[in-house]
Amino acid sequence: MSGSLVLVGGGEHARVVAEAARSAGLELAGFVDPQPCRTTVERLGLVRLGDDSALLSLPDVWGILGVGAVGAQAVRRMIVERVRPHVVGWKAVVHRMAWVSPTATIAEGAVIMAGAIINAGAQIGRHCIVNTGSVVEHDVVLGDFSQLAPGVTVGGGVRIGPDVFIGLGAGLRDHIVVGAGAFVGMGATVAADVPEGARIRGALTHIANSEAIG
Repeated sequence: MSGSLVLVGGGEHARVVAEAARSAGLELAGFVDPQPCRTTVERLGLVRLGDDSALLSLPDVWGILGVGAVGAQAVRRMIVERVRPHVVGWKAVVHRMAWVSPTATIAEGAVIMAGAIINAGAQIGRHCIVNTGSVVEHDVVLGDFSQLAPGVTVGGGVRIGPDVFIGLGAGLRDHIVVGAGAFVGMGATVAADVPEGARIRGALTHIANSEAIG
């Protein structure tokens, strides 16, 4: 790949994406973000190039989407559409500590984090996030712009539509269908089809103060 590789976004999630890219041997020219993102600059030594307009001054730019958004995939779509005229294309990132089956497919712009497992025949769509330690079993289809938070387990043959968010530690039974735009909460166990746009509550326990412990 010739040209400049630029991270779009400079916040918390972007730092994880940047480290995944570096682990895979990718050299980043820097990142674009309307905010100064000083922590990213200082911690990673990554150059802030400016806002989106900085892309116009670089030749043959390839983008990596470094924006994560809990349950708000429309934001990520909007950013991709806004930047699209200024990039040649979008680079997929697979952390060197992830395992991806040779029969799986990873579409442009997808990011596979450390410890993730993508098994035989799985299809990961455009700009998906398979976060740290998540397991995508055989023949799963993950729709464009969907996100699996850290520690998610998706059983074999599951079909997940576009713009879906699956929360921390959730588990999905094999061969179910999760409709477009659905939200599955942290720690949920999903054993049946999820309708389009549905919100599934997670197994969240809130402890108000230390007296509630033991």
